[in-house]
Amino acid sequence: MPPVRIVTDSTADLPEHLYQRFGISRVPLKVFIGSEMYRDGIEITPDEFYQQLSQGKLASTSQPAPGEFASKFEELMKDGSKILCLTLSSQFSGTCQSARLAANMVKHKGQVEVIDTRSATWGVGLMAIAASQALAVGKSYDEVKALVTNLIPKMKISFLVDSLDYLERGGRIGKAQAFLGSLLNIKPLLAVKEGIVYPSQKIRGKNKGLERMVEMVEQDSGDSPIICAVLGGGDPEARDILQQKVKARLNCQELWLGDVGPVIGSHVGPGVSGIIYYCL
Repeated sequence: MPPVRIVTDSTADLPEHLYQRFGISRVPLKVFIGSEMYRDGIEITPDEFYQQLSQGKLASTSQPAPGEFASKFEELMKDGSKILCLTLSSQFSGTCQSARLAANMVKHKGQVEVIDTRSATWGVGLMAIAASQALAVGKSYDEVKALVTNLIPKMKISFLVDSLDYLERGGRIGKAQAFLGSLLNIKPLLAVKEGIVYPSQKIRGKNKGLERMVEMVEQDSGDSPIICAVLGGGDPEARDILQQKVKARLNCQELWLGDVGPVIGSHVGPGVSGIIYYCL
């Protein structure tokens, strides 16, 4: 049976050691800050990125060209590998379309399946980890593809932003535009459903927002075991508080601590906190 390789774009936001540990390959998006261009997750770390944002610099992003995906696919197919490529939601970016064009470019060389995860950041990352874990216990290509497909509607993303300005400026605000013009110190609590940003609630103050986020996951998951990632962007203290609450109150079979990377961070801004999870 030929080996199977898992590929993501860099917005999966996994740290380098987890890409290595799980044998996951990635194709980076690009981040532009002023006149500088960085490959996401390779040439700029989340800490460096949020440091620059905190200095008032503006960031923009660019998806990989089909040729960049095609090069990665060809490299991995040299040993006859089949490829499952998991991408950021097609509602947020043309990255999925680039990957699909690339798959078509190399179809004469091997099998590549591109899956639109309808998710973002560690929502993509958790699916990639689950796929890798399934391969490690002997699951087939088709079984792993079915596993990922089944995870797509289960993946829940809840996040708190300091401001909607970044989402609005980048055109990714989705249904959350209803929250524009909020009062001072109102923190928008948002969700991603079907690859689109939706408003959840307006919360006064960050600490209350963190608490409400955990309450909502508690109400949704009950006693069910969950696979969970707790994320932050430029606010390690808030992330630590969120992690402690999650650890104490939720039935986490796996609990990962991570960063919202530079590409997604460009669109949500500094100070973001989030919980991404699915029930088993």
